[in-house]
Amino acid sequence: MTPQNATAPKTAQKTAQKAARKTTRKTGLTTAGQTTTGQTTAPDGDTTRRDEEIIRTHLDRLRLDLVVAARITKVHREWARPLQPDPFSRLYLILEGEGRLVVRDQELYPESGDLCYLPAEVPVSYEAISDNTFRKHWLHFSALIGERDIGEVLTLPYIVRSKAPEEAAALFEQVGAADRDPPGLATPLRLRSALTALFAHYLDSAPPGSVRLSPQQTTESGIVQYIQQNLATLLSVEELAAEFGYDLAGFMRHFRTEFGLSPKQYIKRAKIEWAQRELAATSRPMEEIAAAVGMDQSYFSKVFRQVSSVTPSEYRRMYRPHS
Repeated sequence: MTPQNATAPKTAQKTAQKAARKTTRKTGLTTAGQTTTGQTTAPDGDTTRRDEEIIRTHLDRLRLDLVVAARITKVHREWARPLQPDPFSRLYLILEGEGRLVVRDQELYPESGDLCYLPAEVPVSYEAISDNTFRKHWLHFSALIGERDIGEVLTLPYIVRSKAPEEAAALFEQVGAADRDPPGLATPLRLRSALTALFAHYLDSAPPGSVRLSPQQTTESGIVQYIQQNLATLLSVEELAAEFGYDLAGFMRHFRTEFGLSPKQYIKRAKIEWAQRELAATSRPMEEIAAAVGMDQSYFSKVFRQVSSVTPSEYRRMYRPHS
């Protein structure tokens, strides 16, 4: 056999491997709740808005803490580990090179400019696949919503293309710089602020619809839908508890655990947030907006100011100055 013929099968094998990596990389945009082809049932507009309301409520309670400081590393050829979970999450920014990640049963091949989120308490493995190994920014962190890891509440994509890789790299550097600051009263605040900005960049880079409620959040979605559909009524906590099969005390505990607010606080905020959107986007009369959330205009103005720190008229002038 000639040397040319001897290398042909290897060349074909490498071509097939590259094609497989390109195909598999697309599934990196999927999340644990999707099929390996990334196909999902398209939600209707009401479902999307309702779920987004819940997701924003959860993210408002998100607490991020650094476990291992941000670093930049060129991994060695033997970089590898078997499939196993960790008690912390990982975030990478791939700068160059190639390698394989496995999250649960998904095999992923991130590329330069990709952000990789590897969740806590989920089996993860990785390995180098050639001499052209990864050079990457990386850090380990915890992400809690209340007392639960973010992965128990939200389903997040494992790989996203950074909307601005240079910005992402700078944010990694800021986390590392904040961690190296001499200990002081404000050091934890600076560190958490830098880490939050980096995680926000990851979320902003995620494709639309790829950040979703985890499957176990269906009850919470139903509660929010019921509240949104009854903004014009004097909705009682007792009615909500009965609607979803809870006794009053159990519902109060469940609601505060899931949303970080009492039901009354959440309902008040939902009414005012709806009114804010109407004030900013429409020219509907104030008394009509008040009636739509079940309040007379005087009480509406009082509650609006409690929540927003400005009156409805002031709020509208801020967002519709020429109305």
